[in-house]
Amino acid sequence: MPLPAWKHAGRGRPGYPADAPAWNRWYAETDYGWAPASSSVRSELNGLAPGRALDLGAGDGRHAVWLAGRGWRVQAMDFSSEALAIGRERAFAEGVTGLITWSVADVTAHTPDPGSLDLVLAAFLHLPGPELEGTIARSARSLVPGGLFLYIGHAPADLRESASVPRTAAVLHDSARVAAWARRAGLYVESAGTRSRPVPGSRRPALDCVVLARCPPPPDPSPSTEHSHREVPS
Repeated sequence: MPLPAWKHAGRGRPGYPADAPAWNRWYAETDYGWAPASSSVRSELNGLAPGRALDLGAGDGRHAVWLAGRGWRVQAMDFSSEALAIGRERAFAEGVTGLITWSVADVTAHTPDPGSLDLVLAAFLHLPGPELEGTIARSARSLVPGGLFLYIGHAPADLRESASVPRTAAVLHDSARVAAWARRAGLYVESAGTRSRPVPGSRRPALDCVVLARCPPPPDPSPSTEHSHREVPS
């Protein structure tokens, strides 16, 4: 299957879609089939006990459907209505319609309820640094203690390795930067690094930035042993 036009971005050719109308046109005009969930997502999340998840930048729903197939209740959010329409078809085909809520919205303007989620997934959500940092901060506040935040994006090195990634370096972030934003948001970073991923039809692997972070438990409100056993002067 040939790559869509935006994946051949260059002088005089269209670039990576940057807004909802551009993505809507691409999803409406391109018959590209149903891609499976990313191997990076599957390896990080497979086997977890299901709960409540938010899939930011859900696109055609491949990750939301995969999560729902494992018992998760998912809110799939994207600003492309055409993408989410495909997601609804996928959910129906997989028998998980009742486990997914589809929301047409700008993820950079969305504030989830505090302590309402067990997982926030941001897979291939390519935003400029300040917008991504703000999204991570809001995601952190939405997690229950022990809840997970997973970011997966094309690594900056993929500018050289692949034509299927955004061509703007400002929206490609390395794991150290994303991990720093997660820590600043109060999360504990469990792992952060660059992962090689095979790409069907290509001899070169994709390079993914993968950061997994967890919401820490609240501080223990009980007094310390030192203070609770302090002697009272006679």
